[in-house]
Amino acid sequence: MLRNYLSITLRTLWRNRLYTILNGGGLAIGLTACLLMTLYVRHEFTFDSYHKNTDRIIRITTELKTPDAPMMVAATPIMLATVLKRDYPEIETAARFEPTAATIRYGDKLVNESDIYKADQDAFSVFTYPFVAGSPTQALTRPNSAVVTESFARKYAGRIDIIGQSFQCNQETYQITGVLADLPSNTDLKFNALLSKDFTTSTEWLAEDFPTYTFALFRAQPVLTRFEQKLALLSQKYIQPEFRKLDAEGYSLIFHTEPLKDVHFSQGKMADHPKGNRQYGYLFIFLAVFVLLIALLNYINLLTARATERAREVGIRKATGAIRSQLVGQFLFETFLMSAGAVSLAIILVIILIPFFNELLHIQLLLPITDGLFMAIAVLLSTTILGGLYPAFVLSGYDPSKALRGQLGPFGRGLWLRRSITIFQFVLAVSMIIGVLVIRGQMNFLQQTFLGFNKDQVLSLSLPDDSVARATAPAFGQTLRQRSEISLVSLGSGLKPDGLLPMATTNFKVNGKKRETMNNYFFIDEQFMPMLDMKLVDGRNITNTLTIDKNGAFLVNEAFVKMAGWQQAVGQNIEGFMHKGKVVGVVKNFHYRSLHNPIEPLVLIYNTFPTSNVMLKIHPEHLPLVEAIWKEFYPGFPFDYSFLDTAFDAQYQKDRLMTTLFNGFALLTILVSCLGLFGLATFSTQQRTKEIGIRKVLGASVSSVVALLAQDFMKLVVVSILIASPLAWYAMNRWLESFAYKIDIQWWMYAVAGLLSISIALLTIAYQSIRAALTNPVKSLKSE
Repeated sequence: MLRNYLSITLRTLWRNRLYTILNGGGLAIGLTACLLMTLYVRHEFTFDSYHKNTDRIIRITTELKTPDAPMMVAATPIMLATVLKRDYPEIETAARFEPTAATIRYGDKLVNESDIYKADQDAFSVFTYPFVAGSPTQALTRPNSAVVTESFARKYAGRIDIIGQSFQCNQETYQITGVLADLPSNTDLKFNALLSKDFTTSTEWLAEDFPTYTFALFRAQPVLTRFEQKLALLSQKYIQPEFRKLDAEGYSLIFHTEPLKDVHFSQGKMADHPKGNRQYGYLFIFLAVFVLLIALLNYINLLTARATERAREVGIRKATGAIRSQLVGQFLFETFLMSAGAVSLAIILVIILIPFFNELLHIQLLLPITDGLFMAIAVLLSTTILGGLYPAFVLSGYDPSKALRGQLGPFGRGLWLRRSITIFQFVLAVSMIIGVLVIRGQMNFLQQTFLGFNKDQVLSLSLPDDSVARATAPAFGQTLRQRSEISLVSLGSGLKPDGLLPMATTNFKVNGKKRETMNNYFFIDEQFMPMLDMKLVDGRNITNTLTIDKNGAFLVNEAFVKMAGWQQAVGQNIEGFMHKGKVVGVVKNFHYRSLHNPIEPLVLIYNTFPTSNVMLKIHPEHLPLVEAIWKEFYPGFPFDYSFLDTAFDAQYQKDRLMTTLFNGFALLTILVSCLGLFGLATFSTQQRTKEIGIRKVLGASVSSVVALLAQDFMKLVVVSILIASPLAWYAMNRWLESFAYKIDIQWWMYAVAGLLSISIALLTIAYQSIRAALTNPVKSLKSE
């Protein structure tokens, strides 16, 4: 029996090669897209799941309540972890991580490194990082010890057996006591090295402005709502008295908890590193399901479109004694064989495409053998059952006498299903087209929106984190100013959209009441604003000709004035970051972070010592000149530079990557949908062969016949447009919510999507319609 099934199946597939390619190719394309999206979504939703105790680890964040809007901060006071370990028995241990800018010297190599953290020994009790050398119990127990990643070790030493060797970080010597395997790409707290630090020396809650990320490991899976209530009592006991000492009425500190698995999607917090977008994950989940559904529905459409061709085969086999169960088995076997070929092709395509995906997204997608085998079997069974069951029962149910006489009728019972399938496919296709237009519009908006300053031809140099080197910054800046090729030079903290800004508490008064807020700070000099063409809405710029400006002059942005509730900002008393004086100017709001975030209150003070960054206005062709001067002043330090326009553009790299993926999957969705429409057009023209012949005999033109065949499909497409438009509006508005500044969805986007979908549908059915219209009517009537 099986041999007979195989023989018939192979002959059928070979005899109908076009349908075999359309069926198998469409299914393979859909499965490939589904598998790739599934792997990506799995990557995004399994961040940090490799740790042994993931379900018992939380991150604690801070909310600073003020008389106005609260401020959400990802970091916490240093003291928090100490008290958690000491006073809370449900906490097994807690760990702190403090980000630090670092210049690494290893032998004769000197590099500015990112992703360097100071941490305490408990980091390896909370997290189960995989060690390739050294022991987690001894890793950071000694002062000035360090744990590095395998990539760090190979980069500097060319090997991983470097336990006991030393390197310098910011002129301080650290001995390597452990080497970790490289962290997977789906880990939220990425680092190249951990440096030991004793955090227990800190004894005040508000003395340092929340410099550490705090993670806690519970002894059992926690009930976070109950634990947050305990944290509220902790804040009342330890922190509220300090606010009272500062006479800060209306202020309080609230701690919030985040399960480790949710940290990757945490949004809207100051002093946090870039996060993922949960909306993208949900979007690709829906796309994966819909693309797979479309591929399966296409199989049904294309198979039932061939029903007329196979009707006589079914009639002959029934007349010669075949029972229905045998026919069902035959058609299910055909589906299984087709599905097996499509699944095999899809897995091969996935294996080929994964390296390109990894390079494009800078992640590490993997298709493990066991998971890949499980997914293949699951997809194979589901496609066989879902894709083959309906056609098998429809085809096997033909009346043999009617089938042999060609009197099967119009198949009206299945027509509604085929039309529903087509509408569903084009609803998704039209929604995808609208989505592409909205996403492209938002990306163009991000790139073209004026940020409130001129970022063109501004070079940013990060100075070495070295006291001696930074002491020479004024002389370095003066030498740069003497060159005619350089128009402006500014010393300070610079403008780095991807970096963590200095933060500090700011004290001021409103209507005689003392206020205290946590704010971002910029350290600037008198040339910072002219260089960037920033505008003042009130007051004046800071200047180095007034001695008082260096310690007592403040600039604030419009967002700060709004937050403070000042009617007149200039002249207001203010204190923060070791400066005490008055507001001398109000800066027009500018976007110093990505447009995902609203403009936050900002304070700018004169502070050029120690300088951490130098910005200069220069044409890129003069970059070698700057490098030569750099080597003159900092011969032992790397020339670390970036242009502001490139740095700000890089903020949207992930958005652009997601846009590219979305566009690609949208194209696949439209392609697979067109295959389904092609199948329905084929089915329809086959059923109306006699009608078309009669119309042509009676004088109907080719164009009128094509219009007759096309109008039914256009009705389905129009219905699809009407259904898709509100669905796309809702989905894209949800996506746009992740941006603080966004476009409005315009009416023309729906019009363009509608015209495109109609054009695509017409092109898809044109071949079958024109072919049917051009067929000799005598031949059509004779075949009936």
